[in-house]
Amino acid sequence: MSSPIAKIKKGFFDKILISIHKKTSHSKRVDLLSTLFAEVIKSVNPENKKLRLLDVGCGDMAVAKALASKYEILQFICIDIYPNIEHWDNYFEFDGKKIPFNDKEFDVVLFSDVLHHDSVNIKTLLIEAKRVSNIILIKDHFEYGLWSRRILQLADFVGNYGYGVSVPKYYFSKQSFSYLLDECKFNEIVQLCPIQLYKYSTIIKLIFKSKYQFISLIH
Repeated sequence: MSSPIAKIKKGFFDKILISIHKKTSHSKRVDLLSTLFAEVIKSVNPENKKLRLLDVGCGDMAVAKALASKYEILQFICIDIYPNIEHWDNYFEFDGKKIPFNDKEFDVVLFSDVLHHDSVNIKTLLIEAKRVSNIILIKDHFEYGLWSRRILQLADFVGNYGYGVSVPKYYFSKQSFSYLLDECKFNEIVQLCPIQLYKYSTIIKLIFKSKYQFISLIH
C-alpha cells in the first residue's frame, strides 16, 4: 500500500507533467489536429449536411470543442472511462468497451490517440464504432522499430502519465494497422501520413518525426 507521502509525491509529479505538456505542446497540437480533422470530414461531406460526431476517449474534450468551432455544422458528444467530475455538458462515462448509444446514432466516430492505449479492446471498440456510425476517424502512431517506439513512449509519458493513462508497450506498424482493418472488415477511405504536428518547435520536430503520426478515415 502506498504511503501518504508517496501519494503526495506522485500527485506533485503528475501536476508537473501536466504543466509541461500543456505549456510545450497541448494547445498547439489540438489546434493543428482539429484543423486536419475538419478538412478530412469535409472531404466526405460535400453537401455540407449537419453532422453528429462521437469522440471516444475524449480526455479533456479539447479536440472535440476545437473541431466543432472550426467546422460549425458539427455537433459532438464525448465519452471516456472517467467520471464526469467537472460536470461537463456533452460528456458521458462508459466502460471502455460498449458504446452506450443506438445503432447509426452518429455520422462520425473519432479516436484521437486512443486505440494504442487499449490493445485488449481495439477490435471491440472499432466494431462498436461501426455500429453507431457510418465513418470512423482515427488519429494514432506508427512505430518503425525500437527507437521510434521509445520516442513515442516518452511522448506518451509526458502527455498522459500525469492523467493516470498508461504508457503502451507497442504501437501500430503500418502492417499491423492494415491487418487490423482487414480483420474488422473495414475499408480505408484516406490515410494521411506523415503529419507534422510539431512544426512550431525545431527540437521537438527533430525528435518526434512526422512519419510517426497518421490519420485514417475508414468505413
